[in-house]
Amino acid sequence: MLLNSSPSPTKDLEQAKLDLTKYGFCLVPEVLNPQEIELAKKRLLEQAEAEEELGLSFRDGGAEQEIKITDGRVDKASFSTSNGGVNQRLWMLANKGQCFRDMVTHPLVDDLVGHVLGEDFILSTHSANIAKPGGVRMGLHTDQWWMPQPVKAGEDYIKPSEISRSAASSFIEPNLSLGISPPVVANCMWMLSNFSSANGSTEVVAGSHLTGAHPNQEDQSTYPIIQPEAEAGTLMVFDGRLWHGTGANTGNSDRLGVLTTFCSPQFRQQENQTLGLDRDLWDECSEKLKTRLGFKVWNAYGRIESSMDYLIDIEPKRIKELKPNKK
Repeated sequence: MLLNSSPSPTKDLEQAKLDLTKYGFCLVPEVLNPQEIELAKKRLLEQAEAEEELGLSFRDGGAEQEIKITDGRVDKASFSTSNGGVNQRLWMLANKGQCFRDMVTHPLVDDLVGHVLGEDFILSTHSANIAKPGGVRMGLHTDQWWMPQPVKAGEDYIKPSEISRSAASSFIEPNLSLGISPPVVANCMWMLSNFSSANGSTEVVAGSHLTGAHPNQEDQSTYPIIQPEAEAGTLMVFDGRLWHGTGANTGNSDRLGVLTTFCSPQFRQQENQTLGLDRDLWDECSEKLKTRLGFKVWNAYGRIESSMDYLIDIEPKRIKELKPNKK
């Protein structure tokens, strides 16, 4: 059932878990103290400015932005200010500051993401969104858009690799008698500035995580959309099935948020953390961080050779093609 109400910010961990279960999201205030907020903001804005200077800036959310397709592939030049992009996205934050790596292993992540996914989960993507004035609303979506819907034995189904972000009718109006998919994704939004409806606070539809449905991409006018408002330092944790999206920034100031997405260890990560991690950071990464990045072998998944290995190395020993010595 879609809900018109919203949970209040709470420091009570048990209440936060109840909110996650009922509404699909919770708000925990003052998770980052003023010094941590300023440190993360400074590092984020420095990184954003440098990426802009080097021509590496990724921009989206523009009203006139056109996503161009070249030879059947998305043209990366689509995501630029020259093509109408407004909001600046920064990716792979595990490489871009200790303050960001600390978010991945924060104790509240253990408790709240663990409440959704269980004890073991891995980092899928760690990114930032600087939502700028003039940025348009993203539109509602679910981060489990690729999850196959339950089907009856023997009936036709959409092949897993053919599932599209544009939800098919069976995803918008599922057969609830078959049950719904469990959560295998959970998100953390670290608010580095005050979030308000004016500056593009994340849009959500409370209770949508329990409907088994995906939002209609063509018409979202009837949905009871909520934009939680909270102060900088607040952590918002939400179920990956929850309908959500960046709101329109109709104000006159930037909205800074870091989005940390986790998934169950048997699923593929959005960002290839094991390949993408800066090798110079390896020695200073804790075992907990290496585990979250995907270097831990989980029930034989993620291994290089033996399934008995606990952690794989950043530069693993590879057994190459061999031939026995002839005697």
